[in-house]
Amino acid sequence: MIAHQLQEAKQQFSAVAGEAARGVPQLVTKHGRPFVVIVSAEDWCKDREPERGIWDVLRACPTDLNGLTLERNKDFPRKVTL
Repeated sequence: MIAHQLQEAKQQFSAVAGEAARGVPQLVTKHGRPFVVIVSAEDWCKDREPERGIWDVLRACPTDLNGLTLERNKDFPRKVTL
């Protein structure tokens, strides 16, 4: 990973982005501290986990969910005095 100061990265953005597109992540610092990392779109998408819906999560559960009761309790709530 190559580090650049923010001002330098702004001035040479095309070159910095080009290096990132070639697969070399670019660290940008601000006041000497890490600020952002520029990576290629391919690397960004590869590292992100695809979003899963609730049914996908339940299907992937290692426990057998067939015995799970999914009925709502239809009793009235208890009375509370305030």
